[in-house]
Amino acid sequence: MYALLVPETATLVRVKLAPVLDRREARTGLLTVCAQVLQAQDRTDFYAELAGPVRAYLASL
Repeated sequence: MYALLVPETATLVRVKLAPVLDRREARTGLLTVCAQVLQAQDRTDFYAELAGPVRAYLASL
């Protein structure tokens, strides 16, 4: 999720780690991190910046 601020890096991570990230338990972990980012967006500037890309990621699922 943290790589979403740099789309080229996010794409590279997604491609290189696809065998791991495509597993059911990884999806649960990714969704957990998304929830944590969105919960913290009002308290931390970094998470506020990351919230938009995280929402876009969630919408693409």
